[in-house]
Formats: sequence, structure tokens, C-alpha cells
Amino acid sequence: MKTILYDEHVKLGGKMVDFAGWEMPLWYGKGQSAEHHATRDAVGLFDICHMGEFDIIGSKSEDMMSGLLSNNIKGMSDGQAMYNFMLNPEGGVIDDCIIYKFTTEKWMLVVNAGNIDEDFEWLKSHTSTGVTVTNNSDNTFKLDLQGPNAPKIIKELGGEEAVTKFGFFKFKDNIELAGIPVMLSRTGYTGEIGFEIYGDNKYAIELWNKLLEAGEKYNIEPCGLGARDSLRTEAGLPLHGHEIHPTIPAIGTPWGFVFEWEHDFIGKDVLVKEKESGIKYFIYPFIMDGRSKAMPGWNVLKDDQVIGTVMSGVISPTLGNKPIGFLRSKVELAEETELTFNQEGKKRILEGKIATSPFVKPTSRKKMKNFL
Repeated sequence: MKTILYDEHVKLGGKMVDFAGWEMPLWYGKGQSAEHHATRDAVGLFDICHMGEFDIIGSKSEDMMSGLLSNNIKGMSDGQAMYNFMLNPEGGVIDDCIIYKFTTEKWMLVVNAGNIDEDFEWLKSHTSTGVTVTNNSDNTFKLDLQGPNAPKIIKELGGEEAVTKFGFFKFKDNIELAGIPVMLSRTGYTGEIGFEIYGDNKYAIELWNKLLEAGEKYNIEPCGLGARDSLRTEAGLPLHGHEIHPTIPAIGTPWGFVFEWEHDFIGKDVLVKEKESGIKYFIYPFIMDGRSKAMPGWNVLKDDQVIGTVMSGVISPTLGNKPIGFLRSKVELAEETELTFNQEGKKRILEGKIATSPFVKPTSRKKMKNFL
């Protein structure tokens, strides 16, 4: 499959690869490191049109979604977004997602590209009477504008209203950027201040090019999947299918903030029992001692005993190209615990240790006025 922006990526020299069945740019001509640094130091633009968007509407939509999501959406205000896990009965993560509250009777759920069909069927199978769930993924574009210069571009194209009184994980609907109607969300997957922009697919190409044009003086770079992965890892954010997975109970991770235990949700009972009986798997950030990175699937060893598996591994441009990542361990580990890593069947051994997450201090929560 191709997003509406496929031809634009080709024109820009994007190296196209398969990702969850979509042909997406891995990087462009300047390379992943340049795109990564542009997002940290200036501004990066990402095509995220492959993601899924569902509308959930109806008088019982709040109760329905509350029972499907790990965080307590009943405390949300209109115009607020919230990061969540959607769990199966075994406590595994069907998907990590962001829910947007328009009113108590109107919500939007944004899900990962590879899980759109499965997530939609899951929602439909749990739909309450009087609630309508609509899959708008094919008609909706999503562009991520991330980095310290992003607010300047949004103000230039959308005016003062677009950036005034705009807190972290809040959103504004019916905003116009260069005359194009959008929903503007102060969220993202990089750790940097920035925006996720939603709108009708018919405007995607026009807005993509207007953002690049307006961002030229702010050193904007179009960014691919490679930079997106290294940025999210530095920011301490999980990737579904790696750090979080349908077959692994979603506990013992750095993302405990995603749970509000006072409300009932699918999978809660299993996770509570696991907490009480003893967590079987833990997710930890790690950093390598040398310049070689440990790859997903490699063994993690402590005192020459295999204790876990590497889930993600990247080179961190912000940390001077130090290799970092996340691992899953069968035993609880303290920060700075020394470890070794090796590929199954290979003799080469790499050394590293448990780190702290996020690896890079985020700017995403800072006040907008600091960047204008």
C-alpha cells in the first residue's frame, strides 16, 4: 500500500521500504542522522498517513472506551488527548494508541498502521448499543511536525490562535493552516515539542509542500522511518511488536503511567494477579559500552546466564552515536547493571549496562512561548 504522499517521497529521493504493508520512506538524501538532528535542533516533517483513525460516537461511548483502555478517560476534559494501552483478556497489548476527547459523546482513537483492521474489529466486537464506530483511516492524513522550530511554522501558517493557550497533549479542531482545515494536536513520538496534524486526505499533498516551503528558513527536513525510530528510542517510547506485544502482559515496563488502576478495563485482572504473584518479564533501557549495537532478538546475559532478549536497538545520534535500546528480562535488574549481548550461534560478545529512560531529556512538555 501507498500513502497519498508516496510520489512526493520519491521526488524528494526517499529510500522506500515496506513497513507494516506500506511503502514508506526510510530516509532521504541527507540520511537518517541528518534528519534526526534536524528534529532535535530545528524541525522535522514526517508522513504518518499510514496510521489509523477511528471515530467513536454515541451516548455510551465514554463508558465503552473506558472499559477498553488502560488509563481513565473519564477524567479527561474536552480538547484533551491521552496515551493508552488497549489490552486483550490476557493482559497483552493489542495496541498502544492515543484517544482524543471532543465531548463525552464524541471521541477519536488513533492506532498503529499494522493493527488497523484488528483494532477496528476489536472495537466493533465491543461496541455498545447506541455507539457508532467508524474507520476513517483511508480518508484521513496525518503529518507530524516535530522540533523546536515547529511552533514558529504553525504560527506562521495558522496565526496566533493556532499556538495560543496550547498545552501538552491538548488539541484544537477547526484550525486552518495556510487555508487548509485541520485538527492540530500537541503530541508526537520524538520527545520534542511539536504537533500531529490531521485532515482530509484531499489536502495532504498541498499541506505537506506548504509545510516544507514555510519551514525552509527554519532548516526543516523531511524525515523517514529511520529517524522516527532513533528519536522515539531516545525519548524512551515503546514500539508495538517490540517492547509491547499481545503475548506479553503489559506490566514491568517503564510505561506504568499508562495505567489507572481504580477503573475496570479488559486485561486488568490478569495484570493485578501478576503484580501480586510476581512479574515474569521486565522491560529495561540499555546502553552499549562500545560502538557496536545489539540487535533485536539477540540474547542478553548476566554472569554468563541468558536472562533476556533485545527488543530494540539503535544508534543514538544525540548521544554521539552511542548504541542504545530496550531489552526484556526474566529477572529484575538495577540501573547500571553490567550485561553482555550476543547473537544466537555467534561467538562475538558485546558489553553494555542498564540505563535510564528517556535517554534524551524531552522538550515536549515545555511552554509554547519558549519556542516562538
